[in-house]
Amino acid sequence: MRSVLRKPYLICWLTLPVLVLIGLVFGQHIIDIHLYDTYYVVANEFFISAGSVLLLFLGIGYWLLKLKGKTPNGILTTIHLLLTIGVLLLFSLPVFSANSLVSSEWILFSVIALLLGQLTYVVNILTALLQK
Repeated sequence: MRSVLRKPYLICWLTLPVLVLIGLVFGQHIIDIHLYDTYYVVANEFFISAGSVLLLFLGIGYWLLKLKGKTPNGILTTIHLLLTIGVLLLFSLPVFSANSLVSSEWILFSVIALLLGQLTYVVNILTALLQK
């Protein structure tokens, strides 16, 4: 596990093809969100393209940190990768097409988990850069 956490950019970059393959398999998948008086329909391609770009930039950030000779915190890296990849895969799979999970509370929880994951990324990068 330690050898995997030394190269978190590889985890980000190797998740990209998995995310794209899920997008190809479940291409017709959509998420319907009803908030107040507005009804949102979001296609799977949006999550696949946004998630792919996010993982690409996160991998570049970890890779640049590695080129600088800094090592990120293992616990923060694990939390960040689990939250980010978990939420992206959850949104990509047709889990939300079942009526039991299409509640706005569940989607709000997932978005908050994704934002917390990105907050741990920022803290992780800043603490690694400030280390001697």
